[in-house]
Amino acid sequence: MSTKGKRDFRPKIHFTPQKNWNNDPNGLLYLDGTWHLYYQHYPENAFWGPMHWGHAVSKDLLHWEHLPIALYPDEIGCIYSGSLVADKNNTTGFGTHHEKFGEEKKYPLVAMYTSHNMENHLESQSIAYSLDGGLHFEKYYGNPVIKNPGLRDFRDPKVFWNKKKDCWSMVMAAEDRCHIYASKNMKVWEKTGEFGPGVNKVPTVWECTDLFPVETEDGEKWVVLVSMIHPGTQGRANTQYFVGDFDGDTFRCTQPTEEPLWIDFGFDNYAGITYNNYDKPIFFGWGVNPKYANDVPTGEYAGMMTIAREMSLVKTEEGYRLRTVPFGIDALRAGTYPIASGASLLTESFGLKIKGNKGKVILENEVGQYVVIDVAEDSICVDRTHAGERNFSEDFCREEFSVSKTARLAKGDINMEILFDVSYLEVFADGGLEVASAAVYPDVPYRKVRLEGDLQAEMYLLK
Repeated sequence: MSTKGKRDFRPKIHFTPQKNWNNDPNGLLYLDGTWHLYYQHYPENAFWGPMHWGHAVSKDLLHWEHLPIALYPDEIGCIYSGSLVADKNNTTGFGTHHEKFGEEKKYPLVAMYTSHNMENHLESQSIAYSLDGGLHFEKYYGNPVIKNPGLRDFRDPKVFWNKKKDCWSMVMAAEDRCHIYASKNMKVWEKTGEFGPGVNKVPTVWECTDLFPVETEDGEKWVVLVSMIHPGTQGRANTQYFVGDFDGDTFRCTQPTEEPLWIDFGFDNYAGITYNNYDKPIFFGWGVNPKYANDVPTGEYAGMMTIAREMSLVKTEEGYRLRTVPFGIDALRAGTYPIASGASLLTESFGLKIKGNKGKVILENEVGQYVVIDVAEDSICVDRTHAGERNFSEDFCREEFSVSKTARLAKGDINMEILFDVSYLEVFADGGLEVASAAVYPDVPYRKVRLEGDLQAEMYLLK
């Protein structure tokens, strides 16, 4: 039973739509000092419906300017997830080249997205272009540019410039794997590879794949991200990653593992991808689990994004692992000050830097609600069983959505950062090797930080 609107749960520095529904981040593009965020959006109500592309921009990834809807459904279908690139060499021919007539030369921003037919569920890939910096888009008359090959699940294209072949490449989810394509002009595409079967240990439908390079001490490596809803877990959703090489045509996992590698062991980080046109992998995820996203008690809006996160690869005893840390909050960290156990919270949005051996960090309020981050020698656990309102969803109350635990890759002293923003908790443990995200809905704000064990804390404000 939904209890939307009981109190204001809107975060201060995490993106939320002005009103109504949002889910997957789309079209992430950094351009001329501006971060563009497009996102899955239903503008008619605060629950899932026919998808559009909403649009917002930011200079710091913390504070956002909301812009008009960028893409609307058409006769091919509604607008599912995809990506955006800056076609600076005008390979598509969508740009203008009329200097001799006194007109300014402009290169296009080109979006590639899934057209989803709501009647027969047919999914195909389409493109659209903008000549005004991403505000208005013109859809290509030749859509779809990739027709469905006979698959029910065939979506979420992530386009990037392929320096190995001097062309555009694209990775997309295709049932239980990803397909990789190449194109010189984004209008005609050739399939060049597949990845997944034989390496992936979670047999289920793939969504929102990404493929990007990361510099390491051993040279360039590539990472595949894939979001998936785990079979047999009542709908627990997360994003798996693979480390390997990309030869320009296809991806090969060079570090297979028996157990899946997850970017986040929490509950509420799904469908994330990285920014195009930036020199580091900067990631955004949808900060709600799809199992209960329609029911969250947030009132006039539903859905949000994680904090922006920088991704890198770190060599551990078990091989390369993804390290994920908050990005864009250095100015906020500059105001860090020490606090003791039992310190009062005068704000609903804050960061904590935790050091010590082992113990618990507990955020609590005066009505007996609390969330626990428990770090032991070999494991870390997030428990939101008593964190606040739960009866809006039977799924939210299940144990698999209440307590989550993972092994620590780094042993010894704790190096942990915690972000809490009104109703959203993010934990970055062991320098970002173990990350957890969790939405919580306390009836009244948390007003105390309690420390148990051998822990020391410093605080800074999120604003």
